[in-house]
Amino acid sequence: MRLVLGSRRPITTGEHRIPGLLAPLTVRRDKFGVPTIEAENDADAFFGLGFVQAQDRGFQLESLLRVVRGTMAAMVGGKALPLDRLSRRIGFRRAGELQLAAVDADIREALIAFTSGINAGQTHGSHKPPHEFELLKATPTPWEPADVLGLVKLETFLLPSNWDAELARLQILRADGPDALRDLDPAGVEAPADRGDSTAAEALASDLRLFMQFAPRGGGSNNWVIAGSRTATGKPILASDPHLGPSLPSPWYLAHLNTPTWAVAGAALAGTLVFSIAHNGFACWGVTAGLTDNTDLVLVKPDATFPTVREVISVADGADVIEEVTITPHGPVVAGDAAELIALRAVWLDPLPLRGFFDARHAKSFEQFRRPFAAWPCLPLNVVYADETGTTGYQLIGQLPKRKLGHGTLPLPAEVAGWDGLIPFDEMPFAVNPPAGFLATANDPHTADGRFGVDYVDPYRAEIIRAELATRSDWTVEFCGKLQRNQWSMPWDEIRDTVLALSATDPDATLGLDLLKKWDSHVTAESPAATVFELFVAEMATRTAKAKAPKAWRAALGGDIDLGPFSQSLFAERRVGHLVRLVQTQPDGWFADPWPAVMADALGTVVRTLRTKHGPAPAFWQWGDLRQLRLEHPIFKNHWLGRVFNAGPVPLGGDCNTVLQAAAQPLDPLDFTHNIPNLRAVFDTSNWSNSRFVLAGGQSGNPCSANFVDQFDLWLTGETIPIAWAADEVIRRSVASLRLLPAG
Repeated sequence: MRLVLGSRRPITTGEHRIPGLLAPLTVRRDKFGVPTIEAENDADAFFGLGFVQAQDRGFQLESLLRVVRGTMAAMVGGKALPLDRLSRRIGFRRAGELQLAAVDADIREALIAFTSGINAGQTHGSHKPPHEFELLKATPTPWEPADVLGLVKLETFLLPSNWDAELARLQILRADGPDALRDLDPAGVEAPADRGDSTAAEALASDLRLFMQFAPRGGGSNNWVIAGSRTATGKPILASDPHLGPSLPSPWYLAHLNTPTWAVAGAALAGTLVFSIAHNGFACWGVTAGLTDNTDLVLVKPDATFPTVREVISVADGADVIEEVTITPHGPVVAGDAAELIALRAVWLDPLPLRGFFDARHAKSFEQFRRPFAAWPCLPLNVVYADETGTTGYQLIGQLPKRKLGHGTLPLPAEVAGWDGLIPFDEMPFAVNPPAGFLATANDPHTADGRFGVDYVDPYRAEIIRAELATRSDWTVEFCGKLQRNQWSMPWDEIRDTVLALSATDPDATLGLDLLKKWDSHVTAESPAATVFELFVAEMATRTAKAKAPKAWRAALGGDIDLGPFSQSLFAERRVGHLVRLVQTQPDGWFADPWPAVMADALGTVVRTLRTKHGPAPAFWQWGDLRQLRLEHPIFKNHWLGRVFNAGPVPLGGDCNTVLQAAAQPLDPLDFTHNIPNLRAVFDTSNWSNSRFVLAGGQSGNPCSANFVDQFDLWLTGETIPIAWAADEVIRRSVASLRLLPAG
């Protein structure tokens, strides 16, 4: 690559004049490529952040921008047309333009500065654009402020809200009836749905599968905060590890911004200017997906009077395509036919004010931190908080609708669907200084009444974390890092006695039982027993789904809707907890044979499959060898160029219910891992310089950069890096200094 196209590394030293700056700006980078941006004013700080993101993540930004705008086909050809069509129908960019007019002036100015910085970084940040532009015969697209807001809407669409689970339920309901849905998901049936001949739901599922070939994957996360009464230093510690698709470069970008009036250090999602996992020198915060329900699918009768928007989609290897987007009173139509339209009704599509993380850098108390999230009509998140005074807190953020009917578990006809405004912020769950001395979230339920949603993940990760936090009162940053990598399987412990009591005459089932008897319940990369357990769960989940939904069983396992890990978690990944309950209770009416016979047969099937496909003995069945991790480039992941732009595959332990998140497809548990903690962060309020971070990959998206995957081995082994905070520490750790001056 270097010989043919050159290294194309960014300019990181010297003094350069750059249009768009108001005052001189300094960028110091450490050996991992993490920049400290020293600016004299707010606008230049955001300009600098955009500049360095463009230097390090230029093609990642281009890919995200094209998903938001629906212009991917203009770069890669007709194979991306389904993505562009769905993007135009949903209208991420249209919604961003509308919201830009609704945000406060200071946020609009920050967005202008940030996108000006991106554009300057594209033009002046290196001598040539990233390699991918040359390989695809493309040029960087200038960013506009509305694109950042559109990207936040895309991320909200991808971060689970449950509309994908609504679609899965609708498919099961229409194909196999309400009894099938009640058996597979008791929360799912809340109102009758027309079982007409419409194919709109199936068409939308197909479009979503194609959409996700190019779009970034959504995910979940772990976080917790520990009071000083339970730490070795007497000051709070906060940990946060967000789970997203295994992309390269990472979705997260590390940086430190410093101005005369505020500073912040931590992680921002690439293409955004707010730090959602960070500290400001007084307080720190971390997030997990809240999994609250801010989005509905609405079944609408076709009406010729609905207005339309004409979208022209350019295709690199073909003629332009016209997409006529129908706008109903319930939102844009995302799929439809002559019998039925499916409209997307979402809080995040409305042009509402936005503050939240924009103000976090100024927070000097928990109340000052949480109040701005009253205006946060986007990503639903569980936010944990800690500060130097010893205060710890929690806040559920992301504005939610008050539904007129039900809890949003199924698409409803337009005649009965609707909202009565939004839930007031003061009614959203929050906590200050919890009595237990700790608080943890891991995408688990907030309440039992379904008011904020019903599509959460099984609570295993959350229960493991809370149980571990309660065991000691001398927590340190290092101990928190170890907990982030915990691989204990609570589901196996819950069914262990039942499974090991099975009678097996089949030698394959007997071998499976022997392995499971000796297993320590940890899903480590070296364990063949973990492989047997994971495949047994997948086999039994498939059998139970087929038993009740013979026509739409794939929808129950995430096979017809691929939104990455959380199309599975919201509906299909909960098959694990559902299966555990079935194995424990063994209700009648599921199989012709008794449950023990079915389970023994499933275990024998699993072991025979392992022997046939992977080797004659358990030594060939290690979990990390058969189910591996590959960090994937957004465009070239399955191309021969993936040998340059991907990283791995490498063995990895864990599964969807271990604290070390490593989810795969329920229908193919030996496929590459689909969901990982791309970032691990632990904050020490007693000494900000002792806070630790690590990316799955590195800061740079350039395979010729030393910072392309220099953190990957650290991530795999549990090691971490600091982000320099004090001025002398920043200078001491600096290996490159770039001085930017205003042009003219």
